[in-house]
Amino acid sequence: MDTPEPRAKRGNQEGSEPRIRKDGRWQANYIVGYKPSGQPIRSSAYGKTKAECTRKLQKALREVHAGDVTIGLKPRLIEWLDYWLTNVAPATAKSPQSRKTYRNRINNHIRPHRLAGKRLDKLTPTDFETIYATMREASLSESSISGLHAILRRALNIAVKRGLLGKNPLLMLDAPVPAAFEPQVYSTDEVRRMISAAEERDDEARWLLNLMLGPRQGEALGLTWSDIDFKAGKIRIERELFVLPWEHGCNADDPSDTKCGRKFGRHCPMRHSGGYFTGPPKSSAGVRRVTMPSPLRKSLLRHSETQRTIREHAPWSPWVDQDGVERDLVFCRQRGLPIYPKADWLAWRSLLEDAKVPVGRPHDGRHTAATTMLLLGVDQRVVMEILGWSQISMLQRYQHVLDEMHQDVADRLTDHWTTPEPVPPSNVISLQDRFKKRGSFGA
Repeated sequence: MDTPEPRAKRGNQEGSEPRIRKDGRWQANYIVGYKPSGQPIRSSAYGKTKAECTRKLQKALREVHAGDVTIGLKPRLIEWLDYWLTNVAPATAKSPQSRKTYRNRINNHIRPHRLAGKRLDKLTPTDFETIYATMREASLSESSISGLHAILRRALNIAVKRGLLGKNPLLMLDAPVPAAFEPQVYSTDEVRRMISAAEERDDEARWLLNLMLGPRQGEALGLTWSDIDFKAGKIRIERELFVLPWEHGCNADDPSDTKCGRKFGRHCPMRHSGGYFTGPPKSSAGVRRVTMPSPLRKSLLRHSETQRTIREHAPWSPWVDQDGVERDLVFCRQRGLPIYPKADWLAWRSLLEDAKVPVGRPHDGRHTAATTMLLLGVDQRVVMEILGWSQISMLQRYQHVLDEMHQDVADRLTDHWTTPEPVPPSNVISLQDRFKKRGSFGA
């Protein structure tokens, strides 16, 4: 009797031969990785039939070989996002306002959702599609959904790099597309009415600055008198003023437990991290020196004289920022204190009502300034420098203006290079020429 040949031993990278279990299912074991001690970490594939178990085993082995399988108990989504917000995001999102936006979106849309407690290695594209669908049902804009998607994608990409996640499930989704950007721009007639209405107000210079040079709101509110060179007619923009919300200081152990009993952090007796701050502009291109149009220069001089008169009759001192630096603000409240951005927004609304123009945001004055400069034929690079744009792609927001400018150039070139058509001779006899030939009109 022939002895059967021994079965070839399967390699460590092939997994075990599927075997039937007592419960009727088939099971095959395979090695996922190794502990620091060198001990293998094993996992299993299951199937109702041997063929199904084999297919699942082969799929699992492909994932192991591709490096798409993670090892060990993975953090829950909200645990990782909290860690990322605190320890990773500050390295890339330099602006405190950006980090505040990240945290708010995660708190509003992820933390209350059941997905927050799911472990990273269990996340699927469908999980996030569910969240986006919920946001759409709540009538949130595609821009809001796109913003959350970008934040989550960044955070999970870092999780992949650190070996906490095999693949980023968000990369399997089509990114939400925000609505096309359509800036609200005021017409020349509307701007003239706004300027006329501003002449009757104490904050005239604030709105001339907004409409003519278009600084961001924080850049205007952070402007100091030392930034203005009246002799040279220049303004240097190098900082922004911004506000961060107060956080509870009574709940260091459990952020969800407000021990002081107050709902908002600003009312907490141990509040921290809030108030007015100054920081650099949005990008390095935001630090710039711009020339003042004559009406703006004259208005700022009047504003300076008015402020000087007030200082002589009321307590006043430069505001001290978070770094202990004195800031003699151009636009401020009594005593030299900063203007709250919402108060600035309400003053803008009041101006629009006086001028009887459509409602808009202070930032729409920035769009108006950009559009006006482009329509006046100012070189695009110069417009970028004045507005503090870091990327030329920002100009694409004003494509309708650029198209109009390009058409104007084409029309001029057409007129310049087109040879005028000759005027055909006329058969009409001029009586005046006939009389001239005869020597006099009366002959």
